[in-house]
Amino acid sequence: MAKGKTLTYLLIAGVVAVWGLIFYRVYIGMSEEELDTPVAVSTKVPYFKMVDHHQDQVSLDLNYRDPFAQATAYDVAKPATVKPENTAPARPQMAMPMAQKPQVNWSNVQYTGYVNNAASKQKMVILSVNGNTAVLAEGQSAHGVKLLKYLGDSVSVQYQGEKKNIKIK
Repeated sequence: MAKGKTLTYLLIAGVVAVWGLIFYRVYIGMSEEELDTPVAVSTKVPYFKMVDHHQDQVSLDLNYRDPFAQATAYDVAKPATVKPENTAPARPQMAMPMAQKPQVNWSNVQYTGYVNNAASKQKMVILSVNGNTAVLAEGQSAHGVKLLKYLGDSVSVQYQGEKKNIKIK
């Protein structure tokens, strides 16, 4: 037991010595007057004043095409072809214009909610199409919109020949 007491007293003495050293350093640091340290003046010369660009011997060749301009068929270099003498002149092929589908205005179709049908125990979806409200089950259609599938927070619908998933509003 005496050995345990002596170890405790030694540890207490060590802790007091460490804290005493810490307080001494803080006290000395606060008591000394702060000396004004001189600030070194920078003698760095700016880069553009170090090099005299007026005496450069290099000239830049800026004669190249604009990379952001729209490329046309005439801009692309075509390889030279040898035309056989015995053939008839080739008819120029006209590119067929692609018929573009009209864009479907999906903002007219909104999924506003669903209702549980107690009789058939089926979920009925409430859709708003161009301001008209329709209550539909899967497979039914109204106002040009066909309800393909009920997905909980969204529905899969077909409108004007296109399919889309619409989230609830």
